[in-house]
Amino acid sequence: MGRTPAARMLACAGAFLALSTAIGCTYRDAGGTQFPDYPPPPLDQAVAAGDTLPLPSPSASPAPVADRQAIKAMLYKAGVKHGVNPALVMGLAWWESGWNESAISSAGAVGIMQVMPATAAADGPALLHRSVNLHDAADNIDMGTAIIRNNLDRYRGDLVSTLVAYYAGGGAVRPWRYLTPDEQRYAWGIYRLAVAFQNGTGPA
Repeated sequence: MGRTPAARMLACAGAFLALSTAIGCTYRDAGGTQFPDYPPPPLDQAVAAGDTLPLPSPSASPAPVADRQAIKAMLYKAGVKHGVNPALVMGLAWWESGWNESAISSAGAVGIMQVMPATAAADGPALLHRSVNLHDAADNIDMGTAIIRNNLDRYRGDLVSTLVAYYAGGGAVRPWRYLTPDEQRYAWGIYRLAVAFQNGTGPA
């Protein structure tokens, strides 16, 4: 008899946490990092026990160690302000920039949470009711976290949709099986970082 979807998910989760390479439970991206082929659960249902895979590396050179505690405090404060799990804010920021306020992407995204200037120009007044200086770390984090909050509200708390919209815009949001491998990797990578920060085992 075939497994039920719930049984399959549990089996795949166990395989992932045990570093299994069982076919159908994970795919391998170009960097050799394993992620399950199903969406991550809500953070309040996270199970980290047994997950010994290396945490994903940030998309930019990480911030100097001496700067990280100050940045971490700003990320935590912004999460509390906007009602977003601070661990999620920290995880997304680490993936995006390694908390490096000097990071500029090839597309022109700026700073710690890699917000595009055009996005800040529109969303600063819309979400924060003010203009935003993306080159100021606190402003940048406030803007990025406000976008997360807006996405959570728009997608009724759905974590994957929230993250995909942050990564590629609202037009990219669709069911998990139709997401690109990059979008799935983004969602799982930030989820795993958020769980690590939530458990006190984050990279910074």
